Amino acid sequence: MKLSSTNRLSVGIGLALILLVGLGVIAFRTIENQFDEALWVRHSYKVLKSIAITEQYLIDMETGRRGFRATNEKRFLKPYDDAIGKVEPAVRNIQQLVADNPEQSARAVEIENSVKALLEYWRGLGVDASTYTREDIIRITDGEKLRMDQIRQNLTNMIRAEESLLVNREKESDRAVSSAIYVFSSGAGFLLLLGVVISYLFFIETKKRLKAEGELHQNLEELEQLNQVNVEKNWMLTGMTEVNDAVQGVGESESLAQAVLRSLIRYLGVQAGGFYCYDEEKQLLELNASVAFPATAPRAYVLDEGLVGQAATGAELVITDHVPAGFWAIQSGSGNAVPGQVICVPLWYKKELKGVIELATFQPLTPAQIGLLKSVDNNIAIALNAADARKRVNRLLEQVQEQKETLENQQEELRQSNEELTRQAEILQASEEELKVQEEELRQINAELEEKNEAVEVGRQSLALKARELEATGQYKSEFLANMSHELRTPLNSVLILAKMLAENKTNNLTGKQVEYANVIHKSGSDLLNLINDILDLSKIEAGKIDMVAENASVSGIVHDQEQLFSVVADQKGVKLVTVVDESVPKMLFIAKQRIEQVIKNLLSNAFKFTPQGGTVTLAFNTQGHTNGFSNEPLQKASQLLVISVTDTGIGIPPEKQQVIFEAFQQADGSTSRKYGGTGLGLSISKELVKRLGGEMRLQSAEGEGSTFTVYLPLTEPREAAVQKVSTTETAPKKETAPVNGTLPTLQASIVEQNKLKDDRATLQKGDKVMLIVEDDPIFAGVVQDFARSKNYKTIVALQGDEGIYYARKYKPSAIILDMQLPVVDGWSVINWLKNDDSLKSIPVHVMSAADEPKLGVGSALAYLRKPVEKSDLEQAFSRISDHLKSQIKKILVVSGDYLNDDVLRQVIGQRHSGLECEYVSTNEQALEKLRQHAYDCLIVDMGGDLEKGLLQLKELRENMPSESLPVIIYMDKDLEPADEWRLKKLSDVVIRESSQAIDRLMDELELFLYKVQEVETKDLPKPLTVINDQSLQGKKVLLVDDDMRNVFALTTLLEDQQMNVVTAVDGREALELLQQNPDTDIVLMDIMMPEMDGYEATRRIRTDLKMIHLPIIALTAKAMPGDREKTIEAGASDYITKPVDSSRLFSLMRVWLSVKV
Repeated sequence: MKLSSTNRLSVGIGLALILLVGLGVIAFRTIENQFDEALWVRHSYKVLKSIAITEQYLIDMETGRRGFRATNEKRFLKPYDDAIGKVEPAVRNIQQLVADNPEQSARAVEIENSVKALLEYWRGLGVDASTYTREDIIRITDGEKLRMDQIRQNLTNMIRAEESLLVNREKESDRAVSSAIYVFSSGAGFLLLLGVVISYLFFIETKKRLKAEGELHQNLEELEQLNQVNVEKNWMLTGMTEVNDAVQGVGESESLAQAVLRSLIRYLGVQAGGFYCYDEEKQLLELNASVAFPATAPRAYVLDEGLVGQAATGAELVITDHVPAGFWAIQSGSGNAVPGQVICVPLWYKKELKGVIELATFQPLTPAQIGLLKSVDNNIAIALNAADARKRVNRLLEQVQEQKETLENQQEELRQSNEELTRQAEILQASEEELKVQEEELRQINAELEEKNEAVEVGRQSLALKARELEATGQYKSEFLANMSHELRTPLNSVLILAKMLAENKTNNLTGKQVEYANVIHKSGSDLLNLINDILDLSKIEAGKIDMVAENASVSGIVHDQEQLFSVVADQKGVKLVTVVDESVPKMLFIAKQRIEQVIKNLLSNAFKFTPQGGTVTLAFNTQGHTNGFSNEPLQKASQLLVISVTDTGIGIPPEKQQVIFEAFQQADGSTSRKYGGTGLGLSISKELVKRLGGEMRLQSAEGEGSTFTVYLPLTEPREAAVQKVSTTETAPKKETAPVNGTLPTLQASIVEQNKLKDDRATLQKGDKVMLIVEDDPIFAGVVQDFARSKNYKTIVALQGDEGIYYARKYKPSAIILDMQLPVVDGWSVINWLKNDDSLKSIPVHVMSAADEPKLGVGSALAYLRKPVEKSDLEQAFSRISDHLKSQIKKILVVSGDYLNDDVLRQVIGQRHSGLECEYVSTNEQALEKLRQHAYDCLIVDMGGDLEKGLLQLKELRENMPSESLPVIIYMDKDLEPADEWRLKKLSDVVIRESSQAIDRLMDELELFLYKVQEVETKDLPKPLTVINDQSLQGKKVLLVDDDMRNVFALTTLLEDQQMNVVTAVDGREALELLQQNPDTDIVLMDIMMPEMDGYEATRRIRTDLKMIHLPIIALTAKAMPGDREKTIEAGASDYITKPVDSSRLFSLMRVWLSVKV
């Protein structure tokens, strides 16, 4: 049965009254129990208090007795006397209080008995303590304490039991209180819950009634909203229908824009508007329709321009409120007004912009109106796209129609042309037959020409291929020759060094015959070296490049050398060697001795090779008058001929083989089983050498009877000039090479002063003009010496480059005659060292060389002469030197600035030098004009403090100066970094910075450039030395780097013989490690071609270490090819020597560079 709301409320109120009565009963019982528990708690507190009183009485009595025993004064017994009558009643009171508890009652009885026993003990002691000893007092106190402790323990037990009862009673009371609180709380909570339920029932009933009323009201509002939405939808659909109707049947975009704009303005109730269509070709939004637009409104917009352009690119509807005055105006007949809102609607069809609609209204548009604009924009864009498409189609139709008319006209013209062509074809047809005949003839001619062209092209390609093959073959050949040269020179180096050491016989343990054998070995090795050089010359001969050094040579010397060389061979083979020199042959000849001896040795070698035992080989020298029959032009012009013949009684050469043997690598017997060995190079080289010497070689032979090789040469008498170098090609220019560490060697006792030519060293007097002649050819040096003496010069002669430097420093000569091709130190290095020595740089140097002037590379020399020289050449050279020495007036050009001017320098120059003229200019242009018009001895440039500007001006001066050798001094008012000073020194000779001593230093530098000491002090002239002081090598540590153990053994023996400490390495990598382990190394001998790391790379790495940048390194190589010296110097080597090593030259180089290191 379902209760009504009223019944449910009545039941709830009845339950609440019943619960309230139950709670009252429970509260009464709880209060009653709480009162009982409180009584028992008070009882427990009474028991505890009685126990405390009793315990206090006992303590007072114990205290009084102890005070009495200690003092024997009865006044201390007062507490005892006061408590003795109270303690027993107190104990009985405790018994009464705990009578309800058997356990506590038993404890009370024990306490009573203990108290009685204590009192009896005290009574037994009496009241006289004067007779107590200390032991008595202790004994009495111990007994007293024992009894008191028992009483205290019983009291404590009783207290604990009572406290336990008290705690239990309190807990029981707390539980009762908690239970009551729980019951009251539960009841109150139930009552509260019951009240809440009753209230909830009232709330639910009320809420239902209110909800019913709200639902009715909401239903009414929803119906109203739905009606409003329907109205708006109908309004929007109507608007869309009107817009769609406006675009129907309109073909042109202008008409479409006008119709759409008027429809929107009328339906939306806006006051003005404009329709912009987008022109893709012009990239503009153009105004196609407008309503109430101001006259000043733009007729077109570009994209992103104004609100219209921004709305177009943004592709979103743009609404602008609060339009300021003057921005937009709506015009009508009665006036104009500012709109309250401007709306721009972009029209996009897919991803193509079609236009923008701009509307202006006084009142803001409603959301429905904005929604209508957003709904119709796509339809309008579609209509615009269709209109544009129709417009394009119409345009295309017009173009097609025009083209159709044009084609019809062209067809008419073509018809007329065809008729004309037909007539012409009839005319040409007659000549066509003739053309066919000519065409056939031309076709045949063209076919023949094409075949010939193809043959020519094939031939050209074949020739080009052959040329490339020949070029590659030549390159391979050069590389092969270079590598073979290295492989042959390396073992030959050991042979020559050891043979020479044996020939010197320093230990005197060899017989004369053994020494002679050693000399033969050394000479044969040298000959072999010459042959290896000839192998290298083979490529030069074939290319027409070979050097011929002509010199004065003794015929008897040539014959003696050949006899000494081939006597051993003749003895071994049992062949007789005969030499014949006709009386008509001059004793001295001016010939290329080395090349002639090379030819003779080749011919004698062949003769001994093909002559059996018991045969005879004859070497004959003869002369012959001019005869015809020679193809060589020098022989045809020569009045006298030198005839050298080698005849043997050997196997002979068949006639058909006599031409073949002169070809390279060919013999008369070319089979693989031939009896005689050899490369077949000797005769081909000899024939070409004779040809280069201006002669011819001829052969007469019969098989089995022997052969005679005859050499015909133009006969040349000896000349004053001892040596003439004739080269078929120009020598490559040689660059100046400075010492590696930039310092100049101190050459003293380590130099061998030559004694082949007697000069004037011992007879020099103060005031003499001294001429230093540095020339390795003693004969030519003697010629120059005689000429110098005829010009009143005292002469000093040096036969080596290092010797020349030594003499220049010791004697300070007035002038120097210098050859470039010098032993030990070449002429280029001599000039470079002289130029870098402040005390020698002003000495005039005259070069005499076989090279052309452009090849010298010695711009600092006074002049040059090309050998051979004539007497007139010497006259000219000495005249130039004399003029230079007589020139006393020195001219200086000063480019003045802030610090150097006429007033500053004139006084100083007047005080120190009367023969000095200074001219001043202020600009580069003036300086260059002066330099072109006059010759100056020095240029001084005042650069001030602007470094970069000064560098540019100085560079301009240097590039345009007529003479590159003109000394340049820089005067600068600025502290320079090392890098800046290095940049300046590249363009000048001296850099002077402004200071208190700057002017004095400037004058000192001028004196070094312009003046030199021409007089020689006689009191300190050194005596000539005749032997090398080898002590300069003793004790020095040398690192020898070579991968060939034979070379290492030979050079180590040679160096240790000079008492040097030798450390060896087999490649560049090991050399670097040994240098780190031996930092006290004095010099390095570095082979170039080595495995693992070659000499070039090792040298470069050594130079990267700052500690070893000045370490002397002498390169050793057997690959003596052009450019090797420059390559080694560029890698960082101090000097260069080829294998086989000449020990004398090696020791000279080592002494020079060790002096540099010192």
